[in-house]
Amino acid sequence: MTEENEISGDRPILLRDIAVKFDRSTSGLLKLARRRGFEPFKLQEGQNKPNFLSAQDAKTLSQQLVDEENYRVTTGQKEAPTGLSGVYVIEIPSYDGSIRLKIGWSDNVADRLDTYRTIVPDLRVSRIWRCPGNWCERMVLAWAGNNGNQISQEIFVFEDNDAALSSLDDIFISFGIKPQTTQDTTFSR
Repeated sequence: MTEENEISGDRPILLRDIAVKFDRSTSGLLKLARRRGFEPFKLQEGQNKPNFLSAQDAKTLSQQLVDEENYRVTTGQKEAPTGLSGVYVIEIPSYDGSIRLKIGWSDNVADRLDTYRTIVPDLRVSRIWRCPGNWCERMVLAWAGNNGNQISQEIFVFEDNDAALSSLDDIFISFGIKPQTTQDTTFSR
């Protein structure tokens, strides 16, 4: 039986099998599935029993992951509920003098940046790309994972930050999304 036939049936799919297929940790995929609205379940009670997805959910999640690996937009994503939404890039200085880039998405960018500014008042925002769904964050994180050195979940080091940002600008421009830079005054509310 092929892998496609296994997922197209009606029986539940082990979340661990999907994680292995996409070279992810099971716990990380469990969190990702929940954030995307899927409901993993256990067939037996107990703390250490494995999680499963319905065959349809497993197929949908797998297709989303394949699309992101190929930098394709996943259709049918929910739009942001409030505020000005988008992907943002913040510069984070490290102890060795290099600049790391934190990539994130928020359904209210102004509030998110205000929260960061309470911790780091001189926060430097490199880019904001206004987009209604968090699919674009997943696309950017996939690109960054393939083109930079991932330090933590959303923090990356690139050989040339300006070149990396320029490449990301090109990706968003191909979707008709104009980047905002630090010279733009439209970051505030």
